[in-house]
Amino acid sequence: MSDPIDPRDYGRLEAQVSQLIKDMDSLTANVQAMRDLMERSKGGWRTLVWLGGVAGSAGAAISWAMNNVKVN
Repeated sequence: MSDPIDPRDYGRLEAQVSQLIKDMDSLTANVQAMRDLMERSKGGWRTLVWLGGVAGSAGAAISWAMNNVKVN
């Protein structure tokens, strides 16, 4: 029985699979790095939103006081 695939073609396929494995390892590392960056930045965004809420509330309170409180 003869092999239905040429040894040269088989060698090329092995090289391509090897390159795909290397590319997948690189892609996995990149996705992991992006996920880690997103995890670290989550706390920063929460802080910024909280500070924005505090500043907006303080501004609204000051504006209300200037319009509604009468000083003699």
